[in-house]
Amino acid sequence: MALMVLLITCCAAAAAAGDDHELTHLHFYFHGINAGQPNASVVNVASLHKNGSTFGDVNVFDCALREGPSPASRLIGRAQGFVVHAALDESGGFTAVDLVFSDYGEYSGSTLATMGRFNVMAGPSERSIVGGTGKLRFARGYQIVELVNATDTSIVVVFDLYFTPAH
Repeated sequence: MALMVLLITCCAAAAAAGDDHELTHLHFYFHGINAGQPNASVVNVASLHKNGSTFGDVNVFDCALREGPSPASRLIGRAQGFVVHAALDESGGFTAVDLVFSDYGEYSGSTLATMGRFNVMAGPSERSIVGGTGKLRFARGYQIVELVNATDTSIVVVFDLYFTPAH
């Protein structure tokens, strides 16, 4: 569960964006499946501790981005990145995530890059949108991430992104 919680760290933070009236808003859901499960999309690749601490752990992930909170909702892309458990008190970690859109209307074939701190247990988190590719090239803004549901085997997080694409 801690692995999944810290995995969520993998996706958002505050950033500079244009005026509020110029922001583009995207809304979708991150679906992660914990290591050890069929079709796992989150894997712990480094762990320094045998005592249960997660400080220093590194997780990589390639998780589904879906239109809705149901695992049966339309797949729109993938969240690919990593989380480093970087807080001694295990309150959160650092994430770097590429949101890769494969079936998302005008943004299909484009990406958004996000990074920042996340702690799913503390409520909504913000991460920076630091760039993008394709139609989202030079995007700048922020992402709000909030836990929808977490079990021992999976996690669902809602993503709300607000950004200014290059004009």
